[in-house]
Amino acid sequence: MSEDKILKLVAEADDKILDDDKLLNNLNSSKVISNTVNERMEESERTSYEIARDRENYRGVAIRGSVLYFVVADLANINFMY
Repeated sequence: MSEDKILKLVAEADDKILDDDKLLNNLNSSKVISNTVNERMEESERTSYEIARDRENYRGVAIRGSVLYFVVADLANINFMY
């Protein structure tokens, strides 16, 4: 929506675009929003990387836990007392 508004203001502007306060305010607010979105995307990518790294740290524990579970579950096949 903001892009359409800016394009409309540029199309309606006369020869002195830099003197149009409404257009400059819209461009500045768009720039601020764009910077904010870029910062949040970078933060999201960092968070995603950290989550993936931490998940890999637990992968070995999960594998060992699942092996231990199935070993204990299969003990009943050896002797029903287990």
